[in-house]
Amino acid sequence: MEMNVADLKKGGFMKQTQKDYFAVRLRVAGGNLTLEQLETIREVANKYGQGYVHLTTRQGMEIPFIHFTNIETVRDELLAGGVKMGVCGGTVRGVMACQGSYMCPHGLINCKELAAEIDESFFAAPVPCKFKIAVTGCSRSCAKPQENDFGFEGAVKPVFSKEECIKCNLCADTCPASAITTNDGFPVLDRGACTNCGECVAVCPTGACATGERGVKIWAGGRIGRDPRLGEVVADFLPPEKIPAVIEASLEFFREHGRTKERFGKAIERVGWDRYREVIAGAAE
Repeated sequence: MEMNVADLKKGGFMKQTQKDYFAVRLRVAGGNLTLEQLETIREVANKYGQGYVHLTTRQGMEIPFIHFTNIETVRDELLAGGVKMGVCGGTVRGVMACQGSYMCPHGLINCKELAAEIDESFFAAPVPCKFKIAVTGCSRSCAKPQENDFGFEGAVKPVFSKEECIKCNLCADTCPASAITTNDGFPVLDRGACTNCGECVAVCPTGACATGERGVKIWAGGRIGRDPRLGEVVADFLPPEKIPAVIEASLEFFREHGRTKERFGKAIERVGWDRYREVIAGAAE
C-alpha cells in the first residue's frame, strides 16, 4: 500500500514514531462530543488502536496506534458513526471554547453555539500555516483567546438606571478598569475606559446596572511554541453578526501576506499592526 504521508496528515492522520502507525485526529468543535460519537470512538480505539484515546491541549481527541493498513476502514467507520476527521498543516483548526453563558454564571455569550458556527463555516479552510481560534465567555479567559491566532472574548456594554440604584457603590468598587465613579452616590461610567467585562452587571443587587448590547472583544496574533507571544486586542467591541466577516477578512489578509509555515501573528508583525487593524475596522463596518 502506497502512502502519501503529507496527504494523510492533512486528513488528520499523523505519523507516529512507531513504524507504520498513525494517530488519527478527530474533529471536535468547542470541546463537545455526543455520547453516540464517544461510543463510536471507543469502538474504533478498541478494534484498531490500543484501547485508549488521547485528549489534546485544545479540547481535541486523537486515537493512537492506527496501522496504515486500517486507515481507510477507520475513516469509514468513524464517519459512519458521526465522527469527522480533524486536520493538520496549513488550515483553520478546531475551535476551542469554554462553556460560556449556556452554563457558566460568568459567561456573557454562548461560546459553544458560536464555536459551532465558526467551525461549520471555517474549519479546514486553507491558509499559509495552522490557524487556531478560541472563544471565551468573559474576561477570565478560560479558553485563552490571547494564546490563539484569533480569539473572541464575551463583552457587554453596561447601562445604568438611576431609578433602580440604591447607591451601594458595588459597581464602582468592583470595576477592574476603574471606569465607574460616583456623583451624588450614583454611578457614572467612563465609556472610553470601560473594557465591557460585565463585572458591574454581575454584582449589582437591584438591576440598576444591566446588560446592554452583547458582543465580543477580538484578540489576534497569539501563539505558543518556540517563539511564544500573547495576542493583541484589535477590536474592543464587535457585534456578533459581524464575526463571520471579520474572520474571513483576517484569513484573506493571512493568505495575501503570510508565508508558508509562518504563524498569523508573525505575518501581522511583518506587515504592520496598523495595517491589519484597518482590515478589521473595514470588515466590521
